[in-house]
Amino acid sequence: MTVAAILSCGGSEQGTGNKEHEAEYEETEPADTLVQEKEELSLSQEESPALDGVFNDFLFAYLHSRTLRRERTVKPLRLEHTTRPAEMLEEFDPDFEFGFLSGEYFTTLYGSTSQMLEEDEEESEEDTIVSLQRINLNDGTIRNFHFLREQGHWQLDAIREATFEDDDLGDFLSFYAQFCNDSIFQTQSIANPLHIAIQDPEDGDGSINGIIDANQWQTFCPEVPGGIISNIRKGQSYGGQKIVLRKSGLSNGLQEVFTFTKERGTWRLTRYEN
Repeated sequence: MTVAAILSCGGSEQGTGNKEHEAEYEETEPADTLVQEKEELSLSQEESPALDGVFNDFLFAYLHSRTLRRERTVKPLRLEHTTRPAEMLEEFDPDFEFGFLSGEYFTTLYGSTSQMLEEDEEESEEDTIVSLQRINLNDGTIRNFHFLREQGHWQLDAIREATFEDDDLGDFLSFYAQFCNDSIFQTQSIANPLHIAIQDPEDGDGSINGIIDANQWQTFCPEVPGGIISNIRKGQSYGGQKIVLRKSGLSNGLQEVFTFTKERGTWRLTRYEN
């Protein structure tokens, strides 16, 4: 089945969100100091199993709570460089460091579709090491925020700087940086035909599976993540011939998935779904 007429330009802002946690952890600027102190106190309570269970829940709370960031960031914080000795940071500005997660979506990279599905089916509370990556597609650098769970509590333990050449995703990231910045290269890097699975605009619960020609991609025009993207690494293995990039919104339960396959030494987008 070829799908063309129903495709419209513009990607949707999609992803997974947890409004219960948002209500619990989102901070405001109350005028009453006593109210603020009471809110801060509730944020510092560590008895909640959800706080130190699944890492994504902890990260959401960490990003929304000044108190939690203060309590769960090692001081001084070790910053490791690739070309010079490590340094110890007495001051740490989370608003600046984690600003790349303040948009409408975040991204995660997987080495296969099965890795992504397994994570969805089994949100592990047994993870003890997670690396949150800030990937700058403009200058080829990666900033790794290293989180550890020790004695049942997650904390930011260190920051490690790297380049694409230092990372096992480097080959793909070098390709993807050009893919999202160069429209001509992007069109040339679309499989022909391209497999798609999209929501049926006439049936909110239905989907349409089919193919489009590579030259229809620009007409379809989903918003491809670019600039600075994220990756939450929980043990995913890379190095094969496939990378699955999932774009998840921060305010709803929708998502977009871009599947890239390396064929005869060349990366191509082979499947898109939302």
